[in-house]
Amino acid sequence: MKLLNRYKNKNINKHALLMLGVCAFALIPEIAMAAPWDSTATQILGIFTGGLTRTIAIITVIACGIAALAGKLSWDWAIKIIVGIVLIFGSVAIVDYIIAGAS
Repeated sequence: MKLLNRYKNKNINKHALLMLGVCAFALIPEIAMAAPWDSTATQILGIFTGGLTRTIAIITVIACGIAALAGKLSWDWAIKIIVGIVLIFGSVAIVDYIIAGAS
């Protein structure tokens, strides 16, 4: 029984030490400023609204046009594709509009 209690206390001490380490790490000025997160988020935004995504969207719209010419276009899919493109590339303007309206 003593061995089991001793093991539990060591486990609790390990967790407390880990939490103390995480809190100390979060207090480092470079981490607390959240600059790495901002640059990562900006890079992700660039991926979603950058040149490759724009090229894929253009090819998708062209494919919708070709399907419409052939009479094989499902208008349900065409509307979903166009709304998706508008939301992806208009997301920055939409969020800025909402933020401006809230302030």
